[in-house]
Amino acid sequence: MESNSFRVFCTLVLVALLTSALFMFHVLATNHARDFEQMFQKTIYLLAYSSKDVFRSEVVEGRVEGIPVSRLIGDRSFAISPGIFVSDDSVKLTISIDGKTEFVEIPEKLISKEVTFKHKIWFVVDRNTNIVLSSNKHTRQLNWLFFENGKIYYIVKIILNGDYTLYFGTLVPWHFILALFGLIVAFLISSSFFKSYLRNQEEQIKNLRLSLDHILHEKEVPESVPEEVKAVEEKIRKLREEVSASAKEIENLKQHSARLSASLNFEKEMCEKNILNILKTFGTLIEENVHPAGSHMEEMIELAKFIAQEFGIKSEEEFNALQIGIMLHDIGLIEEGRKKNEIAFETRRHTLAGERIGKIMGLSPLAKDIIKHHHEAYDGTGFPDGLKGEGISLRVRIASAVIAYFEEKYEKGIPKPIEKMKKSGKYDPKILDIIERWLSK
Repeated sequence: MESNSFRVFCTLVLVALLTSALFMFHVLATNHARDFEQMFQKTIYLLAYSSKDVFRSEVVEGRVEGIPVSRLIGDRSFAISPGIFVSDDSVKLTISIDGKTEFVEIPEKLISKEVTFKHKIWFVVDRNTNIVLSSNKHTRQLNWLFFENGKIYYIVKIILNGDYTLYFGTLVPWHFILALFGLIVAFLISSSFFKSYLRNQEEQIKNLRLSLDHILHEKEVPESVPEEVKAVEEKIRKLREEVSASAKEIENLKQHSARLSASLNFEKEMCEKNILNILKTFGTLIEENVHPAGSHMEEMIELAKFIAQEFGIKSEEEFNALQIGIMLHDIGLIEEGRKKNEIAFETRRHTLAGERIGKIMGLSPLAKDIIKHHHEAYDGTGFPDGLKGEGISLRVRIASAVIAYFEEKYEKGIPKPIEKMKKSGKYDPKILDIIERWLSK
């Protein structure tokens, strides 16, 4: 299969080289043909105006010697046909001299004498593919290659006008043919050598792979293996020993790291629980000092988490923010030094004071959001910023509804505060519906 692929590759390269060489020769031959076309037409008109060996006669009333010019050349710029006023085949055309129109007939011999190219042949055919003019009296149609007197000509076709076509043959030099042949031979020989070289390299690679396979699988290395491969085998053996020792050390480090990680996680959990307990106690003391609902802190947090889960909240960060925010929502009263029903509450300063204390304590932005905005109302009548509807974060809407529910129930003694809360328009209706579901459990 690989041998076939190599042969196909070599064939494609050879075809590409030959095609390039032939294309270059075609371009050269075409340029020569176009040069000849220009010279051919210029020579005809030059002979028509200046040669004494042509037949020339004035056209009178569209006739020459009584013969209509239209019968001689029709509506073409020139015509090639058997001679009328000369004995040879001729080119017939009209020219203008001193305001007069003259009919000119140029013999083929005169044209062939004047139009000469070394190592070239040419001929002109009419619409019926009959040869009407040629360099050497050719009477048979030429193909794209023409053989004559041991020479090879490459033929290029050019349209002269609507009735005649010029075929121009450029000699294909023998040195060009020999060069192509030499190129083919050289390519075949070099490709053969290259193929042998590739086979040799492939065999060496195969042996090297076999030796490396023995080394990697800890098999005995053959004696025929080069010294370089044996040196590699020795290095690999030493590396295996080092890797084995390192693997044991890494495993020990992993076990030690796992023990440390477990210990740190335990310490972290304990610290977090202790901090939450401290905050919970602190918050309870604040609430009990303000209103009776503070003694129900655990129940408030439980309800807030239930509502959050109903909304699809799963983030521990949100749960912690709800817990801390509810516990410390009135912490700003400490700074003001007054209870809620006093001036500090009425002037609405305690929410901003609570936010400042939250910053000092290093609380999360989510918890500070609850502390600052727990008095915002769903209908936009709350404080401190007058936020409204969805403009209030979900965590704040949950916390404010839970806080209000427990205040209404335990501070004001309203047995079913939900109806009052719904009528007030200050709380998210969806959250109030969830509280009702929680109460019905």
